[in-house]
Amino acid sequence: MSFASNVNRTVICSIVFVDIVGYSKQTVARQLAMKGWFNDLLSDALRHVAHADRIILDTGDGAAICFPGDPEDALFATNSLRVAVAEHDYPDFALRIGVNLGPVKMVTDINGQPNIIGDGINVAQRVMSFAAPNQILVSRSYYDVVACLSEEYSRLFRYGGVHQDKHVREHEVYEIDVSGGQGEARTDAPAPRRPAAQAPTPNATFEEPLLKELAARLAAQIGPIAPLIVNRAAKRAADLGALLAAAAEAIPEPERRRVFLAEETGKLGPSGAAAQTPAPVQAQQTPRRAPENAAPVDIDEAWVAQVETLLARHIGPIAKVMVRNARKAASSRAALVAELAGSIERDKDRAEFAAAVEKLMP
Repeated sequence: MSFASNVNRTVICSIVFVDIVGYSKQTVARQLAMKGWFNDLLSDALRHVAHADRIILDTGDGAAICFPGDPEDALFATNSLRVAVAEHDYPDFALRIGVNLGPVKMVTDINGQPNIIGDGINVAQRVMSFAAPNQILVSRSYYDVVACLSEEYSRLFRYGGVHQDKHVREHEVYEIDVSGGQGEARTDAPAPRRPAAQAPTPNATFEEPLLKELAARLAAQIGPIAPLIVNRAAKRAADLGALLAAAAEAIPEPERRRVFLAEETGKLGPSGAAAQTPAPVQAQQTPRRAPENAAPVDIDEAWVAQVETLLARHIGPIAKVMVRNARKAASSRAALVAELAGSIERDKDRAEFAAAVEKLMP
């Protein structure tokens, strides 16, 4: 859903409202530092969401992010943001996060930039105001939709009661809890307004049992958020290797990540790959693999590093893994570039990557 095609229309979106705790009480120098940290963390948390699938509004002491498409984007981004705050351990730095699903009107501001207005963003701000530092709260409307997507998602939420804002409007909220205790039943929590139970929709490329098996083992490393990570990766991965690499990326410690990736490659390698339904061939798809008997070529390390940087702009840190794996089968620079370009989802981004790499060619 593009912004241009929906300008001046009212649409239902997922809206994330983020606030830097205590920002207004800081000195200007301290505010600059905190805003710099926040911008870096937010950019990293949104790296897997295409620009066309989000609108970011600077609110001064935080940001409001609108996701017009998949509501899972908001769930994934907010949890990534909270994890990043904990990992970086910035001094006296915390965020409050509120998420809502509701109506907004897409407009252009006085500078001609995308903007959103409406009750959807207002409620997201109210929900955020009820959150404690480094807590994620979501509205009832958002919970009702996401909890119906899968049983794994429903277990990520804990009922937080009813809160009243300054306008005497009541809001039912739920906390996103990935600590491992979210499966405990709450007798005071209303049941989600869900339709009749639906079986999980099989993925076009990966079988459901394999995804559940991978998620179960990843959960031992990162907790109950694992099914969300695996499902998201499965939507974007071009093959089993890319799926494993994307899942391993969620493990923060480099050594544990390396061990997990090695073990999973051994368990789900050739036999796991053979069990999958082949991905449909797209009209403009770049060839994925050089011939098996192609001899590896000696490629300049400095050039490879530049290519990796260009690829990371489109697929994030997983670029390092993709480049390393592609080099094993590449018979030439052109073959390596073709292999890497195939890992980029959007045709426009793929063409942009290829053009940028061509400029590096001697």
